[in-house]
Amino acid sequence: MAKRISVALCAVLSISVFFVSAQELTLTDAILQGLDNNFSIQIEERRVDIARNNNNAGEAGMWPTVSVNITESLSRTEFDNPAGFLSAGNIDGRTFNPSATVNWTLFNGFNVRITRERLNYLEEQSLGNAQIVVENSIQAIILAYYTALLEEQRLDVFQRTLALSRDRYNYGRMRGEIGTAVTFDILQDKNAYLTDSSNYITQVLNYRNAQRNLNLLMGIDVENYYELTDSLAVETKNFVLDELYGQMTASNSNLKNQFITQEILRRDVKIAKSALYPNIALNLNASDNNQVQDLSSAVFANGQTGDSGVKSSTLNYTAGLTLSYTLFNGGRIRRQFENARINEQIGQLQISELKQSLKNDLVSAYDRYNLRGSLLAISQENVETAELNLSLATDRYRNGTITSFEFRDIQITFLTTSLNYVQAIYNLIESETELMRLTGGITESYDE
Repeated sequence: MAKRISVALCAVLSISVFFVSAQELTLTDAILQGLDNNFSIQIEERRVDIARNNNNAGEAGMWPTVSVNITESLSRTEFDNPAGFLSAGNIDGRTFNPSATVNWTLFNGFNVRITRERLNYLEEQSLGNAQIVVENSIQAIILAYYTALLEEQRLDVFQRTLALSRDRYNYGRMRGEIGTAVTFDILQDKNAYLTDSSNYITQVLNYRNAQRNLNLLMGIDVENYYELTDSLAVETKNFVLDELYGQMTASNSNLKNQFITQEILRRDVKIAKSALYPNIALNLNASDNNQVQDLSSAVFANGQTGDSGVKSSTLNYTAGLTLSYTLFNGGRIRRQFENARINEQIGQLQISELKQSLKNDLVSAYDRYNLRGSLLAISQENVETAELNLSLATDRYRNGTITSFEFRDIQITFLTTSLNYVQAIYNLIESETELMRLTGGITESYDE
């Protein structure tokens, strides 16, 4: 029996060796690494690059379109007509025709200016989307860091409980050897020791998984291990709901991005309206038609043959203005204009809906924060009481005043209250982080 317990203890110690000599990691370092390496952030940065590339005057149609064409063709004409000017033979020809065309829209209902404004807002929207991804990533890293600390604290609690169970079991075996303890009590101590050993080993795995999840969010190798130097501690703050709501209205990234979307929808209305105006375009064209004919194989009516190469060249230049106006196309332009206006109205409703939703989230997070603050105070007092009770029970158990069952109940109470206490700390940190995200303040210290 003792051999099996020793094997279980060795398994516990072998798992613990993973956390020896680990590199130190603060919360700030974890967030900064995540901002540099997180894949979601890198993907969104590439999308910002696309939006920035598209935001230029050429994309809006401000500049003319210039095209160059070169055409070359070969021809051969065979004839046999004694009564004609050329009586017999063939003519080989080669034509080379370069040309250049310039098309420039001078006026199209201010579409160019409106489109350029829309591209500016699209770039801002892309930056806003990236900001939302950054905020969500920072929140996820903060919670993952404190989750790892939570699992570490839980591991310490299980380790302390295991140490108490081991000491109690060893003490029971010693009493059994001298005949002052019955086998039943020793078996109860052994069962408690094995149960706590199993709980500790399981908690080691939970802690390792929490570290892996943190590494994943930081964008590094998931098998890296760190010593988390920040503590699982929090100070209860007295937030004012009206102040939080004002901060949220002014700084919430989702709301700011929705305002940008509304500006884009307004530009869509103007673009649709621009189709109601005439279109004026400038057209320029230049071409050079070069032709070479080989008449050496041709016989004229007078019996003479032609020259081996007859060249000709023709230059053409044209310039003009084109005025176009759609008189009727089945009401398509009017429908597009009305649809754009409806989409603008939908966007305004979405802003109102988002404001209501964010306010609901803020009030819920505010109430949850206050509730968890109260629960933390209760848990702290509860764990202090349970720890004192455990200390007294240890002495009373050794004195034989309480039974093994009573001591185990007190031990389990200490374990439960200790786990509840560290969970209450994490819950309050989670609520505070959510308030920071909703009010737009989560990136103030980390987003550079």
